[in-house]
Amino acid sequence: MIRKLLSLFICISISFASLGQDNLGLKPVVTERFDKLFLSENFDSAGTYWTTVSNSENLILVQDGEYILNRKAPTSPFAAMGNFKNSLTSYRLVTSLKLDKSASDEAALGLIFMAQPGGQGGFIFEINKIQQYRLRQITGGIYRYLTGNAATGGWMKSTVLKNVGLPNLIEIKTADKNYDIYLNNVLIISFSEIAYKSGEIGFLVGPLSKGRVDFLYMFSTQKDNENNPNTSAQANPESSENDVLALAESIITLKTQINKLAEENEDLKQVINSMKNVEKETESDKKKTELTIKNLELQAKKNKASYDSLLKVNTDLLKYKEMVSGNDNGDLVINLSKNLKAEKLKNEELTKQIKLLKEGKEIPKSTSTTNSPAKDQPEETKKSDGGFVLPKEN
Repeated sequence: MIRKLLSLFICISISFASLGQDNLGLKPVVTERFDKLFLSENFDSAGTYWTTVSNSENLILVQDGEYILNRKAPTSPFAAMGNFKNSLTSYRLVTSLKLDKSASDEAALGLIFMAQPGGQGGFIFEINKIQQYRLRQITGGIYRYLTGNAATGGWMKSTVLKNVGLPNLIEIKTADKNYDIYLNNVLIISFSEIAYKSGEIGFLVGPLSKGRVDFLYMFSTQKDNENNPNTSAQANPESSENDVLALAESIITLKTQINKLAEENEDLKQVINSMKNVEKETESDKKKTELTIKNLELQAKKNKASYDSLLKVNTDLLKYKEMVSGNDNGDLVINLSKNLKAEKLKNEELTKQIKLLKEGKEIPKSTSTTNSPAKDQPEETKKSDGGFVLPKEN
């Protein structure tokens, strides 16, 4: 309580700041002044006011300043009702709901108010994980949608609803059977219903859903306060009513501001993570660029080595070019082949002459290297001894 009192001055300035928010064009139908504190619940310790369950289908408990609702069953929601009598006909109820992440498409968390005995009536205001809300009424053992339609399951998109994992401030005001519902300080629903005079309070958790309640405060008018037996259930009799009321309002505003700061911190974390991802991508691109440059430099070295080799080969071929430079129309390969054949014949003739000289014999004139007409004739024009011409090779 001491830390809550210290925040009083901060909270007063914050509460004024919320007055300028857009109310989506709606005008409140409840104008009563709720100046009496009926119930103050910050879930600082486990008590008898709230249902606690621990079994295979539900884990519901008060822990670390929160009312934790964990629905394990996959088929239906669960209602955790308050264990106190509420006969107020007019009141202002303020609470904070935070829906945690869930794989279920039906994940939801809600506030039950004006609940009638045996589940014969009441209202349920719910939020889901895709920034939608809905208001349903229990009547005749069935649900009646007060928002949306049957096709959408009553769900309506809201720009003021926070993302999953962030708290949403919900405020209900009722008097003379009129109702105003505020979401994060914005009036989103106003309606009238004459069916109920008073009713109980509770929370609803959807199938495979997990959520948390940060606090719950109820304020009444002077008339209701005098007629309700639970009026001073949690109030300090030694404190003046004005001090208690101011303290409660300060705590609500402070927690709202804390939730807002938590949201801003979450946004900052996302920005930081995005920047880190950009840095990682930049570093990755830098490494890829360096690798590409390295590969290109290696390829350039290989290309230079290949170029040098070609230059050397080209130099070796220059002498063959000179051999055929006098024949402008000659084919390089043909000329090289003819020259090779001629050189081979000369070599064979010289070998024969050397052999004859070694044997002391005279070299015949017919074997002269300068006269060999038969050898130079094309094969297809050669004739056999009988004058027969060989056919061309297929």
